[in-house]
Amino acid sequence: MKAAILALAIRIDDGKPTLLDAFSDSHEIRLLESSLSAGVDDPLKSIYDRRVEQTLEDEKFSDYVEELLSSPFVKPEIQEHGVQWLKSKIRIEEFQRKETEAAKIIAKFAFNVFCDDPSRLEMTLAGPSAQVKVKVVVVGSPSVNHHAA
Repeated sequence: MKAAILALAIRIDDGKPTLLDAFSDSHEIRLLESSLSAGVDDPLKSIYDRRVEQTLEDEKFSDYVEELLSSPFVKPEIQEHGVQWLKSKIRIEEFQRKETEAAKIIAKFAFNVFCDDPSRLEMTLAGPSAQVKVKVVVVGSPSVNHHAA
């Protein structure tokens, strides 16, 4: 059984933890780790900036495919590839939506476990057919040691 990874970004103010965000994308988790290691003041900003860049690139390519599909002089083979790409994009977006929903549910549960026992910076949550390794990353609290995902 392959284990997924989820990183919880938490800030602790006056002893009270706040869940800032949860990351299930391995690239985002690595970016968070490297930002924390480099001592970046706002390690989440680089992740959010990357998301904006990725969205803009995706939209630009989608516009290009749409333009190809609407052009009257495009070969049928190219139009078929464009249609297949759009269908794949829809399936990927649906998968990502479901993954995001699942990550939110798991993050909420793991955050509650952390709140009950703040020493639990790593945990494995397992079900009958899935396993998620959760790492808690404390950000924005200079008095707390950072634990990278």
